[in-house]
Amino acid sequence: MTTTLLATGCYSTSGSGRGSGIELLRWSPDPGADVAAGGVEVLARAEVPDPSFVIWSEDGALLYAVTETSPTHVLALRPSEDLASLETVADIALRGEGGCHLALGPDGRTLIVAQYGSGSVETLALDEDGVPVSLIDEDDHGDFGEGRTAHPHQVVLLPGTDLVAVPDLGLDRVMLYQQDIDGHIDLAAEIALERGSGPRHLAADHESSELHVSCELSGRIATAVRARPGSTERQFVGDGSSIEASWKVSSSVPSSGVEGENAISHLELTDDEHHLLVANRGPNTLSVLDRGQIAPQLIAETGVGAHPRHFTQAQGHILVAAQEADRIDVLRFDGRDLTIASDPIPSPSVSCLAPRP
Repeated sequence: MTTTLLATGCYSTSGSGRGSGIELLRWSPDPGADVAAGGVEVLARAEVPDPSFVIWSEDGALLYAVTETSPTHVLALRPSEDLASLETVADIALRGEGGCHLALGPDGRTLIVAQYGSGSVETLALDEDGVPVSLIDEDDHGDFGEGRTAHPHQVVLLPGTDLVAVPDLGLDRVMLYQQDIDGHIDLAAEIALERGSGPRHLAADHESSELHVSCELSGRIATAVRARPGSTERQFVGDGSSIEASWKVSSSVPSSGVEGENAISHLELTDDEHHLLVANRGPNTLSVLDRGQIAPQLIAETGVGAHPRHFTQAQGHILVAAQEADRIDVLRFDGRDLTIASDPIPSPSVSCLAPRP
C-alpha cells in the first residue's frame, strides 16, 4: 500500500472560516487501503490562524506556513516521530499583512513571502536546521505602483534561471528578482500583462522557456515566451532604466468553457509538461489545456467543489482544495480524460495542500 503524507492549510477565523488551521493527513488512492474511510486518516492538527499557504522543507523535516493575518506570521512546525503532533519551533511576525504565499529562496537558506494585503515581499533567514530566525529584507511593490495598489500573490523559482518570479495582481505585472549572496532580493526585470488582467499564479516548464500565468480578474491564461538571446527589444524596470526583454506575452486564452465570471486561482504543469491544469472559481471546475499548440487549448474540464483555491498532484491523482465546499476533490487525468477518481475528502475551509517530499 502506498500512502502520501499531506499537509493542509485551512482558514480558521477570517470570513466564514471553519477549519482548525493546519492538518496532517495520511492519504491513499487505493480504496482498499487500511486507513480511515475514504482512504484518509487525520494524524495531527495545529491551531494556526488562517494559514493561506504551506510548504515543506526540502528534506520534509519542517512544515512552513504563512498566515493571512495582520501582521503576517511565518511559522515552522516539526512533525513528531510518530506523526501524532505538530510542534511549532518558530513563529515570526513580519512587518506586512495579508500573507498569501511563500517559497524557499534560490540559495536554500531563506524563505521569501508574498503579502497581498500590504503589497510587499519579505525575506527571512533560516538557520542551519532550516528554522526561520530573522527578517533580512523587505521589498515594497507600492514603489512600482504608479498610483495603483500592489498585490503580490505568489513566489516562484524559475527553473533553469537564477530568478524568483512574483506575480502582482494589482500591478498587472510579474516581477522578476535575483537573490544576492546575503539573501537580499533585487528587481531584475518585469513582464507586463494586459491592464486589468490580475496575474495571480505562475507555472513554468523545466527550462522556463514558457511561463503560464493565471489571470484572476480576466479569467484567462497568459503565456509568455522566452526571447531569443540577442533580442533588440527592451523593457523598463522599476527604477526607470531599461534592460533586454527576457519574456514576451505571446497569447491569452480562456481557461474554462463555462460562461460567466471566472476568478482563476492556481495552475500547474503535468509531470510530462504536455498539459496545463487550471483551477477555476466561479465555474468551480478543474480544466486541462494542451500545450502542444501555438497557444494552450482547452481539451477537458470537470466540476469540483465550490471555490477551488489550490490543488496538488500526488500518486497520479489531482487533489483539489475546494475551500467553500469544505472538501478536497480527488481527480485523475490519463492524458485525454479528466475524471472523478473517488469520493471527496472532508476538509473545512481548506486553502492549500502540500504533499511531504
